[in-house]
Amino acid sequence: MPTPNEWDFKIMKNDVLSYTQCEALVLLAAGYTDEEVAAKTVVAKSTIARWRKSPEFERLLKQAQLKYIDSALAELVKGAKEAVKELNNIITDPDVPSRTKVSAISVLLTHIVKMREMDLEERLERIEVILDGNHQSEIAEIRAKN
Repeated sequence: MPTPNEWDFKIMKNDVLSYTQCEALVLLAAGYTDEEVAAKTVVAKSTIARWRKSPEFERLLKQAQLKYIDSALAELVKGAKEAVKELNNIITDPDVPSRTKVSAISVLLTHIVKMREMDLEERLERIEVILDGNHQSEIAEIRAKN
């Protein structure tokens, strides 16, 4: 089971879902399959499927998934800063062969492009959530970030 975080506890305080539904929602948002969630929550797979048909459950699941994505991106950015420092050390070290420097530059540029793509994908996902549910809180959150 994923380590509970602040978002998990907000989900658990939800008045609409039962504790088991909240537990299932957290697991689904963390990437577990319906089968795994059913086994961990000791409910039938058909029950998970029925819950997933609920608009409120799906709305909360999308929000939870976005929070997990935000968390993962934050970790990537944190690690990326250290990686970039190390690649810069390789690039600027006069004792490192040119071939190695070219490889380091290639890795650096490739990952910069990928990070930008991930950022754009995240923004697109948030826009899709807004368009799907027209959630005012999501609109305010996006405006606050930009």
